[in-house]
Amino acid sequence: MPEVEIADDRIVFDERVIFTISTAIIYLIGQLPVYGLVSNASVAVADPFYSFRSVFGMEKATLFELGLLPVITAGFIWQLAVGLRAININLSLRADRELFQSGQKLTAIFLAIVYGSGLIYAGYFDNVIAKYNPVTDSLPLWEYTLILTQIVGWSFFVTLLVELFDKGYGFGSGILSFLALQSATNFVRDLIAFETLPLLNSNKSQALGALIHLVRNFKIWDLQKLYSNIIVSFTRLSLPNLIQFYIAVLSIIVVIALQNFRIEIPIRSTKVRAMNNVFPIKLLYTGCLPLLFAYTVLANVSVFGYVLIHTLQKLGLQSPMTELIIGKYTVDPSNNFLVLNSGVFSYLLSASTLCQSIVSPIRATVFSVTILILSIWFAVKWANISGSSPRDIAQQFKEQGISISGKRDISVAKELSRVIPVAAVSGAALLSASALVGEYLGGLGKGVSVIIGVCSAFGVLEEFMVEFQQSGGASQLTNALGNFGQ
Repeated sequence: MPEVEIADDRIVFDERVIFTISTAIIYLIGQLPVYGLVSNASVAVADPFYSFRSVFGMEKATLFELGLLPVITAGFIWQLAVGLRAININLSLRADRELFQSGQKLTAIFLAIVYGSGLIYAGYFDNVIAKYNPVTDSLPLWEYTLILTQIVGWSFFVTLLVELFDKGYGFGSGILSFLALQSATNFVRDLIAFETLPLLNSNKSQALGALIHLVRNFKIWDLQKLYSNIIVSFTRLSLPNLIQFYIAVLSIIVVIALQNFRIEIPIRSTKVRAMNNVFPIKLLYTGCLPLLFAYTVLANVSVFGYVLIHTLQKLGLQSPMTELIIGKYTVDPSNNFLVLNSGVFSYLLSASTLCQSIVSPIRATVFSVTILILSIWFAVKWANISGSSPRDIAQQFKEQGISISGKRDISVAKELSRVIPVAAVSGAALLSASALVGEYLGGLGKGVSVIIGVCSAFGVLEEFMVEFQQSGGASQLTNALGNFGQ
């Protein structure tokens, strides 16, 4: 199996910077459209996954059709299997680590094949395949194979890019780095993209960027058109709007504020006298991973629900009873969303507007409770899975000759147990609540994407600064950039 080999020598700081930037540029190539579809496939395709596309970087009708969902799902499956002791593995051994990483890659490829095949069988691409009429023409097997090869092949390539980071060539985790990059590019594109896209059921077209659309149609001499254009810039659903932008900005502010909350536990060295310091425990102890896990679960349920509903339709097994229990998709002509208005699966999707949240309070409540429960559960489990539980940190303290000031060595784990679980649960709950507020207001996953992206960026930045300090601040790249600025 193709894999990224571990470097024989230590990778210096400048090389890691180059690897990080180069890999990010290569990753963005995935925004190229899928070959074999019509030119405006991203607009014409009926979208059942509109509520979490931005979270996983799933771009319609592009190589990123599946986004990072297969890689993230595979990572969570294997991490949970280790944490719940479903598999016996010792990650301190190189052979076990290699098997573990190979298992993640195989699972990601398998999931990409399952997702891609399911979408094709459900007819997701039928209306946007070039020179194909679903009513009169026979099944385009060659086109199906070509589409599946492209999206699965790119998903496998992304797993290698993620592995490049995880093997120490870049900064931070590969998945979190790409989530931060995807969030940043989407944030800028949704605001100032100059690309013009046609509107559905209309001969008109609008700029993709919400601010660019407002500027282009800012006609102060015609107050009536000015007012209508401002309203459209804030409320349009088929393309990004300014409400989603402000939700994203508020989400960024909330995350930055929560990042600054921490408890500092005074510690001392048991080997060197008068050597005191503090051990910080952040409120966001588990970062964005609990929220990402919750959305990963719901995204997988949504994908398999979509395939199940359309499979029942193709087999002629759908009835009013199955539509009531499972659900039925209907196309919203204003934005080409495939909407579930009934069935179990509809309660696991966020509302697209504030009005829908108000009109369907039960649906909003079930969705919110599900997100909170999944996030809190994972936050509790992750401390044990990742080796950052109170007992693990107490063992690290013991090995490094560190103790909590004013406490005996045997009570370190007990003291940490009073703080770490509370921080993990509280941080996960607050982050999830912030994301849910954005969803209630019609963020369509934009706020969630920004929250995850900003948390991920902080993690990458911390590792970058640690590496920079360990290199003694000596970097040919930074020196070159400093001289260039002068």
